Amino acid sequence: MPKRLPQWFQTHFLQIDADREHAFKRSFLHSGRGRRELGIVLLLLLVPTLPWYGPHLLAIPESVFAALPVALQWASLITALLALVVNRLARGHLRVVLTVATMNLVAIIFLTALRVVGSHQGFEIPIAIQATLVVGVGVMAGMTARHNLVFFGTVLLGMTVAELWWVENPSNQVIEIYAIVMISGISLIGALAVEHAARGAWKDQASLAYRANYDDLTGLATRAFFREQIESLLRAARRDERPVALAIVDIDHFKAINDTHGHLVGDEVIRSVAEEIRLLCRRSTDLAARLGGEEYALFLYGADAPDAQRLLTELLDRIRALRFHDTNGRPLSLKTTASCGLVTAPPGMTVTRNGLLLSADSQLYVAKRSGRDRLSWELYKGETISHTR
Repeated sequence: MPKRLPQWFQTHFLQIDADREHAFKRSFLHSGRGRRELGIVLLLLLVPTLPWYGPHLLAIPESVFAALPVALQWASLITALLALVVNRLARGHLRVVLTVATMNLVAIIFLTALRVVGSHQGFEIPIAIQATLVVGVGVMAGMTARHNLVFFGTVLLGMTVAELWWVENPSNQVIEIYAIVMISGISLIGALAVEHAARGAWKDQASLAYRANYDDLTGLATRAFFREQIESLLRAARRDERPVALAIVDIDHFKAINDTHGHLVGDEVIRSVAEEIRLLCRRSTDLAARLGGEEYALFLYGADAPDAQRLLTELLDRIRALRFHDTNGRPLSLKTTASCGLVTAPPGMTVTRNGLLLSADSQLYVAKRSGRDRLSWELYKGETISHTR
């Protein structure tokens, strides 16, 4: 498979919250994640009601609930409601902080309840540790994105340390509660700092990689990246015995467009033609590039000669149909055309990158010499010219 920039790479690093905005536009229960979130929040909402229905429905001694302060019960209720709302709307660290707060409150309630149960029924301390981890992991899995896992791994570690601290100081539950909050908060601050620095480095690296491989003006692959990817695509074509096609497209009389209408219009022409070329990349193995100036290249994986000729003929028709306006919105008397050199290779033929590029370049010259605004095609014959593009 070609080493193109994958979609998850662009989404995660270049448009980090695009998936959140898309998810919010959909119905809450249309996704598995939404159903998980709803289930967890409902569980959190049930916790504060335990003192009312617990003794009657669950046959749990009322003494169990004596250690559940009313303030913590209401805090859990309010936090659960906020978690439901903010987790759908907020971005970044606000959502993380709120979810951590929910985890802390739930952990405090469960730990305190288990402490009383343990003192009456012989439960051991490790059960409380396990309960803390289970609750934390459940909240983490349902209410956070994957890139926030490092936060909660650190927070859960802090909770476990606090629990072990209580083992050494069993007579003071107040210290245990504050230790959980304090250690979790310190852990969160440290994790936030590490994640913030790492996120900045990841974004910088991703931005540099994108700019090195893709043209700023058009978003198409650069010349160097295109040449690199063709090697991988040709190896895949040989392995799978698939036909390939390569076209070079050049905007006709582009210098005159720049001289007459200015560089802003010239840039718009370049972008518009690039977008038309991009529309031909219907497979993940198709690749379009801007070779430089007003010249483009298009590699079509699995396209035989008739298909490639049809697609490139349609492309030239769409380029002729392009219309442009000045900065005031007035239509320009600008007619755009392009010339195209196309070479195709059937399955099983030994094809080289340089051979394809040279053959397509030769056919582009034929199209230009024949009057421009046309397609010139030939079947691949091999690399017969010594120089490379």
